[in-house]
Amino acid sequence: MVEPSALTNGRFLHALTGWEAALGASYSAGAGDAHYGVAVLPTGGGSVAQAFGVTGARAFSAHVAVRAIGAALSAGQAQLIITDGAGNTVVTQDLSGQADVWTEQTYQFGLARGTTYTLELINASAAGDVQIDDVWLWWVPKTRLQLAAQVHRKLGVLASDAALVTTPAGDQTEGSYTDAIDAGLRAIGAIDPDTDLADIRYLTASLLDSCLAQIERGALELLQRYYATFVDTDEGPLKQKLSQIGAALKVLTGGGQGGSARGQVVIRTLTRATPDYEFDQ
Repeated sequence: MVEPSALTNGRFLHALTGWEAALGASYSAGAGDAHYGVAVLPTGGGSVAQAFGVTGARAFSAHVAVRAIGAALSAGQAQLIITDGAGNTVVTQDLSGQADVWTEQTYQFGLARGTTYTLELINASAAGDVQIDDVWLWWVPKTRLQLAAQVHRKLGVLASDAALVTTPAGDQTEGSYTDAIDAGLRAIGAIDPDTDLADIRYLTASLLDSCLAQIERGALELLQRYYATFVDTDEGPLKQKLSQIGAALKVLTGGGQGGSARGQVVIRTLTRATPDYEFDQ
């Protein structure tokens, strides 16, 4: 399967093939972690660049993993720059990065077809080397954060009362919805064949609604576990039947009586056994 990206060799596998290196930029086989090949940008202008074209006038997403050696990056020390065929700067994006830790970052910007662009990653003035990996540029119907925000809005007060958030926190890049998004992407087959990980780049417009439904289902199951601990209360004239929330969520996730789901599509495997058929003697 062809990797969905306007760029080639964004993983820097085995070499800087496809990239133009400048001012001492070089290839490294990696540091024994999940990044098996990286571009190393020395301070003082070390860079790698690649020309590319796009189809359609769309908001494209660019992803890059960054590790600053020795010290965290400050504004302007390392940048992602895109120029058009006439040399005009279209995008200038400061890269962030903690000291000696990989930082995954995704940016969105609009590009129009009809010209050749060049994407450059440059270490302008960082104290030490900056390592770069997993550089992709692509279009998808919605980003992971947009998927999280849409499901969060749909769940409304159920989500807000349960303190679900879309704010990134560590590995939870979409807050409370990261695991549900991973499960939703897997359910529709949006999986990177090289890493076997859920990958937003394999989400197509035709599968968007199915993916959203799966993410919502995962979020509802999370809410069901949260509200399962709620019990009915009776304090004088005030009565709250909080257990009804958990019961309603159980129905929505297909766990109610008879396994039906109100307003949801429940998918089951259809099986047949010999007694289901009649044979002529």
